Amino acid sequence: MRLLRKSIAVVLIGGLVIAIAVALPLLPVYGEGGARRDVVLHERERNASIMNMLYLVEFEATQAGTPTSREQTIEMLDKLVIPTLESLGKDGKVRAGGIAGGTLAGAFVVGAKSKDEVTELVRALPAWGIMQWKVTPLETFAHRADLEKKVVQELRTQK
Repeated sequence: MRLLRKSIAVVLIGGLVIAIAVALPLLPVYGEGGARRDVVLHERERNASIMNMLYLVEFEATQAGTPTSREQTIEMLDKLVIPTLESLGKDGKVRAGGIAGGTLAGAFVVGAKSKDEVTELVRALPAWGIMQWKVTPLETFAHRADLEKKVVQELRTQK
C-alpha cells in the first residue's frame, strides 16, 4: 500500500512540474501585455489608418531641372536637393522611403488625412519644381484583408 501511495505522489508531483513547465512560458502571452497588447496595438493601427490614409509619393528629376554648369549643379544640390532629402528624412509623416541608387528618383510613403495634405507637403519641399511627382492613395493591408473577408463571406452565402 505504501508503494502505491509513493507512486501516486510521484505521478502527481511529476504532473505538477509538467504543468508549471508548460504554463510559465505562456504567462507573457496571457498576462499583462502579450496577446492582449498585440490586439490593442493592432486596433490602434487600424484606427490611425482610418484617420490618416497612406499615400505613395514617387518622384524623379525632370530634364528641365538638369544643370548645365558646375556652378549650377552645386547650387541646385545645395539649395534644392539636399534640403529636400533632409526634410523628408526628418518629417514625421513620412513612414518609409528612399532614393533609387545612382539616380535622382525615389519614393516614400506618407500618412495624411487627404491628397490635398500630401500636395501641400510636396509643394513645400525645396525641390518640388525640379521634380516630377506622382501621388497614389494606398489601402492598408488590414483594411484590404477585411474587404476580402467580406467578399469570401458573400461568395459562401451565394452557394
